[in-house]
Amino acid sequence: MDYDEDSATDEAYQTCVSYIVEHAPVERDDTVVDMGTGTGTVAVELASKCERVLGRDINDEWLRYARKKTAEKGLENVSFDHGSFQEPNVEEAVDVVVTSYALYMAYDEDGEEALRAAIEGISSLNPSHLVIADKMFFGPPESRGDYETLPQMGVVANLLADAGFTLTDVKIVSGSVGVLVATRTSG
Repeated sequence: MDYDEDSATDEAYQTCVSYIVEHAPVERDDTVVDMGTGTGTVAVELASKCERVLGRDINDEWLRYARKKTAEKGLENVSFDHGSFQEPNVEEAVDVVVTSYALYMAYDEDGEEALRAAIEGISSLNPSHLVIADKMFFGPPESRGDYETLPQMGVVANLLADAGFTLTDVKIVSGSVGVLVATRTSG
């Protein structure tokens, strides 16, 4: 798919994926949900680190491609199904939720309340950790340029806190891309 080719040459995206794989608090016996999995790039990368990866997305074409990719690689601990931030479609216990380059779209479409609903949706899975690699501003508002629909990192951090998480790691990749690792601190 063009998306895989494009993301393979996107340095910021590749830095985010590497950071997730190297720094996400994923243990060998964990179940990880890759929300907004797209073509399954992150799910495939995490497969060797945990017991099971559940990829969820709203795009059926990408899900078909992700299934084909994991079958070609012989990965038996990765599965894909339809699911959204507000309706994850996951029935089993989850240890970690990761999302890359997907959460910002909720903000882009409907602002802070949509972002809040998305974070609350994935928080409802009751994971110990959330890892968000995404587009958001890490600098002052005047650095926004053409991307005025991206949230400030502080807005995302506050919404995570409201959902019972504390930031435990922040990796700034650029002024508008980074990775947040959050740990559940309450219910």
